[in-house]
Amino acid sequence: MLRYGALLSLSFLLFSCSTGKPSETMSQAIDVPSTLESYSVIFGGTVVGDMTVATTGNQYQIDFGFENNGRGANIKESLTVNNQGIPLQWSITGATTFGNAVNEQFLVDDQMATWLAAAGKGQAVFDESSVYIAQNSSPYALYTYANAMLQNNVASVAALPAGTLSLRSHNAVVLSGDAGKVSATVYSITGIDLDPSYLVLDEQKTFVASISPRAAIIRKGFEAEEARLREIAANLNAVRFENIAARVTHDYQKPVRINNVRIFEPQSLSLSKPKSVVVQGERIVAIAPFEVDGNSAKLQSDDEVVIDGAGGSLVAGLHEMHGHMSDNDALLNVLAGVTSVRDMGNEIDVLESLIDKIDTGVLIGPRIAKSGFIEGKSQFSAATGELAETKAQALELVRNYAARDGYVQIKIYSSMNGDWVPDMAAEAHRLGLRVAGHVPAFF
Repeated sequence: MLRYGALLSLSFLLFSCSTGKPSETMSQAIDVPSTLESYSVIFGGTVVGDMTVATTGNQYQIDFGFENNGRGANIKESLTVNNQGIPLQWSITGATTFGNAVNEQFLVDDQMATWLAAAGKGQAVFDESSVYIAQNSSPYALYTYANAMLQNNVASVAALPAGTLSLRSHNAVVLSGDAGKVSATVYSITGIDLDPSYLVLDEQKTFVASISPRAAIIRKGFEAEEARLREIAANLNAVRFENIAARVTHDYQKPVRINNVRIFEPQSLSLSKPKSVVVQGERIVAIAPFEVDGNSAKLQSDDEVVIDGAGGSLVAGLHEMHGHMSDNDALLNVLAGVTSVRDMGNEIDVLESLIDKIDTGVLIGPRIAKSGFIEGKSQFSAATGELAETKAQALELVRNYAARDGYVQIKIYSSMNGDWVPDMAAEAHRLGLRVAGHVPAFF
């Protein structure tokens, strides 16, 4: 993991606000004392990295790094904002979680914003209110976006290269840490990804944490609160997806006929002529020709729900063979046409709760086949699943998964002692489970 050293010298090239006068910005920054704030990166309850933020006036130096499951990010940032918190210069270097090099640059000069990132380069006239959305930044970027909206007293702001960011407040919380108690508020930001991002700010509107159901980046001294904050993020996510399910789910009590659709015919490797397809329960019960001129009306009955396919293609449900499911993944898989997923490693409580909500119609999601995740203990251990430090523990975990409902296999992960795997596989097979996994790293 990375740890921040000394502050970078103020002789580092700093870019000014949109007036194009760097010297004014630098002189303002020199008059303001520097501060250094540190954060812990926590995944699945385990500290896997850290982040430091050095602030001098309107300039920020951010050092972020973590290692989990044998991989991790390494990011250094130089950020300059104007007096309203709008980014004017942003330099991001380092490597992504999977080792791809990062050299991302954003600059406002003479009322023109330019940027270069892995997704490409671009430019736009800068109106002093648009916020650049960094592609490979540290989690501190969430605070940058929120701060820009809070300082300008707006709930949304235009984004560069495109789109709109929106900020909303949620839970008020009191956090306890080494330095005492802090009153804070949980916020969500939408417009970056398909799902909201959550962060926590204190009463002074300074950054305390960014949170998700599985991970947190939290101010040092408050690590004991990360599980509670992750639970808040999980509940906010759950309510959102439950509302979506309640709004868009159709529970048809009749057979469903989908008219005027083309289906893939593997014999000719082509799409069919227009068809009428009937689905009853979980099965396709009929496929018949459909005449676009309307002569196929006789195919329909009052005991069916009829959907007009409008000449589109009807695709059979896809089966994802390697997933790690969550409530947002569940919905997105269905939207992509994936109706069955083999989950290849998850927390027991996350997966079993998710499947129960899908089965009862509370959430939208695919059918999920469960794999029991069993990991060995090493410095590279994944923070997901169940850890075994001895062979006896590993065999007991196999038996535990076999005793739970719905598990079809175990997944043995990279840090497992290779000498234990044959007996683990034999025990799994004896109990009716398949065996999958990674080749043990130390075998």
